[in-house]
Amino acid sequence: MAEKSLTWNGPAVTAKLKAAQIAGVNRTMGACVNQAKRSHAWQNRTGVLEGGIAIVTFAEAEGEGVRGVWGVQDVRYALIHELGGVIRPVKAQALAIPQPDGSVRFAKSVTIPKRPYLRPAADQYYPMLSDNIRRAYERGEADGGA
Repeated sequence: MAEKSLTWNGPAVTAKLKAAQIAGVNRTMGACVNQAKRSHAWQNRTGVLEGGIAIVTFAEAEGEGVRGVWGVQDVRYALIHELGGVIRPVKAQALAIPQPDGSVRFAKSVTIPKRPYLRPAADQYYPMLSDNIRRAYERGEADGGA
């Protein structure tokens, strides 16, 4: 019987898979960012919120997996816009709301309806994550897909 040998490439395969995971997560986050910027439901006035939608932290190995963060950073009203909620005064009895004519309207609270812009993009592109990882693995992407 002929002698056969097997070469173990475990570490190389693991490294290639980790690089593919990073590339796949980055590609998925990028697609989410682009979708969220172009398909939000609100009328853009200043561009601050839309301009704040970005990849916050590119994907990197964390423990046994990979983690990346996308969304909006440093825009105070981003979360209330996404989830909706009630705004109440903290240091006063009422909120002072400037009106277009220069007058001021006072209210004990203001209810902001939810206008999600991140979640719909995630719902659309997260199911493609495994395909993005698979394609990156097959192409041997090692640049993180950024």
